Amino acid sequence: MGRRKVTHQLIADNSTRRVTFRKRKDGLLKKINELTILCGIPACAIIYSEYKDGPEVWPNVSEVRSLLDRLSELPVEKQTKYMMDQKDLMNKMIHDAEKKLEKEKAYTRAMKLGIMASTSDLTTDTDCSEELAKAAEVIDKKLKVIQERIKAVEAGAPIIKRD
Repeated sequence: MGRRKVTHQLIADNSTRRVTFRKRKDGLLKKINELTILCGIPACAIIYSEYKDGPEVWPNVSEVRSLLDRLSELPVEKQTKYMMDQKDLMNKMIHDAEKKLEKEKAYTRAMKLGIMASTSDLTTDTDCSEELAKAAEVIDKKLKVIQERIKAVEAGAPIIKRD
């Protein structure tokens, strides 16, 4: 049995919203618990809601205090290194999409050049100077990497690179 698609907007009916909140909160806390057990890491949750006075904490107040103290002892740069607001998240997604687009463009150029070369279109009147210039640029970059690797191996670096 499949699930219906959920639209992410405020649930108008208060009792339905309360039930949904409770179920999703329980699911979130279960996931955090699984994460701590499976990965052996400390984690906590602080949840404020209109349904209870004060925050709900998981696993307990002392553990949450301990983790927050540990966080506050870190330098500010480390505290905020992986924190993102909506704007940061969107910028990251745009940047990742642009990188993916560039890879796809490079792949498409390579495929076009391969097709042109295999069908002997390089000798026709078609202007493919831009594609050839891009191909030459890619070949130069790859050749430079290969030459640097050869020099490194000759200098005693291991043949198989381990990342």
